Amino acid sequence: MTAALPEPAEAPPPRWCSPLAGHRFDTTVEVRADEMRGIAELGVRNLRRLQYHDRSAPGWAAIGRLQRPLEVVNAGLDGPVTQHRRRAMLDVVALLLLRCAEEGRTFWGRTEDEWVHLLGRGTCQTQ
Repeated sequence: MTAALPEPAEAPPPRWCSPLAGHRFDTTVEVRADEMRGIAELGVRNLRRLQYHDRSAPGWAAIGRLQRPLEVVNAGLDGPVTQHRRRAMLDVVALLLLRCAEEGRTFWGRTEDEWVHLLGRGTCQTQ
């Protein structure tokens, strides 16, 4: 006797995985003195990495610990990277770096409420 095999179920959609998963970062909350100096020396115009971006400015080396996880997150975002989206992503990185220097602490120490206050709440809210 043969039994009919059940139809294969549709594969569930893949679960979202943080782009930070699998990476190891220095998550120290305190911003170091050289990082604060690097951010200040680079300034808003250079941090935005648009027309006035100086890739050789020494401040970039000083802020690598803070910049790397932000770049990983940006690289892991879905969707086409249009010119406008790229500019917005770079502006967010600049904003976060400037805020780190102002507060003397990194984004690793932010609470959910602080993230909402800084960036706003998107249309996709958790229940």
